[in-house]
Amino acid sequence: MQYQAEHASMAIPSGDHVISLRNRKRMDLTSVKSIERFDQEEFAVLTSQGHLSIKGDELRIVHLDVDKGLLTLEGNVRTFQYDEEEREPNRNFLHKLFG
Repeated sequence: MQYQAEHASMAIPSGDHVISLRNRKRMDLTSVKSIERFDQEEFAVLTSQGHLSIKGDELRIVHLDVDKGLLTLEGNVRTFQYDEEEREPNRNFLHKLFG
């Protein structure tokens, strides 16, 4: 199954992780596995590419389809960042131990 973006020319292959941000007000994400926590200022999302932190103001869920891995947020998006430590736990553990 493909995710159909707003623009017909942007069909996204199933399984790909995509972030679309429009005017820092609306964010669409694919390949979302779960929402770990959220409030109006921060979302912690587990995606197929790792843990993603989204920060802003007045953030809210507009659409969530866990079965399809789709999430749409609205609000004032300030930053979003992947947590690299969560993606490589063994290397970071050894680095902390011997680093």
